[in-house]
Amino acid sequence: FASAVQTTRADTIAPVNDTPSDKATWNFHLTAPRGWTPGANGERTGKRPVGDGSKVTWDYELKSPMATELMGISVGRQTELRAKGPHGLALRHLVPSDQVELYRPIVEKTGEQISWMEKQLDAAYPFDVYGMQILKDGYTAAMENQTLSLFGPGWFRDADKNEEYTTTMVHELTHQWFGDSVTPSDWQQAWLNEGPAVYYAARWADEKGYESMEEKMRAAYSELDDVRRTDGPPGRPTELGGFNIYDGAAVVLYALGQETGRHTFDRIMGSWVKRYAHGNASSADFIENAVRVSGDSSLEGFLTHWLYDTENPPMPGHPDWT
Repeated sequence: FASAVQTTRADTIAPVNDTPSDKATWNFHLTAPRGWTPGANGERTGKRPVGDGSKVTWDYELKSPMATELMGISVGRQTELRAKGPHGLALRHLVPSDQVELYRPIVEKTGEQISWMEKQLDAAYPFDVYGMQILKDGYTAAMENQTLSLFGPGWFRDADKNEEYTTTMVHELTHQWFGDSVTPSDWQQAWLNEGPAVYYAARWADEKGYESMEEKMRAAYSELDDVRRTDGPPGRPTELGGFNIYDGAAVVLYALGQETGRHTFDRIMGSWVKRYAHGNASSADFIENAVRVSGDSSLEGFLTHWLYDTENPPMPGHPDWT
């Protein structure tokens, strides 16, 4: 069993107010047959036998507030791998027990990725623990469950040939800042989650030589123009999970960086995750923060057009993009 309850399925397994604006700290107590390993968000605080000892209850505590859609609980034939990350950060991963040596070198790349993200944002990882949970089968996506990102095995099918799978790892790691720590006030603001995750994964891929960020953004810019009219602009989507709030929102951030320059853009993004850490925020808050950090009042109109217009604004620095 593993939960991937985004966006509004948490209330099928727990009595919760299933909205991103109602965050809370959590304790989990998971009982499973002996020989099976439960996992959950946060740090394990203990485990104890139940009754005749044929079952065991595992206790977890998440001290930082979490939205319901980020609940990541599981029970499986899985092995916990522990390590230390940057500045002593606790790392713990859950991998299939019969595939430990396959996944050990993959999860060991997490520390480097955390250091890289901290450098991009000039902001420390926002929680007390992080790790990956890799399922053996039955799941094909990836999910940013808070402190314990969830992955289907398909992402790592070619891990012995190249390391492009690390781009997906960085995408889900980025969510720990954007979406998990700073959570949108409602689902209309979902671009605040997915835009940064796509953007920083693209920056990582560009630096590693996997894919040109400029070419990726150029292609997405071209596609976004039609998507704005059919599915809504990035800041006002007609439904969740579309191109507009993923690659389209990354294009908005790319445009902001082209307008302000890399240094100011990085200051805006770093200020965002520090100012609203462990809370909720909206698109209006993002625009206000960009203006405040940059000292440029024109960014209010700039971002308003990029987020809400039904046609693409011109891309700064790229007048040939259509």
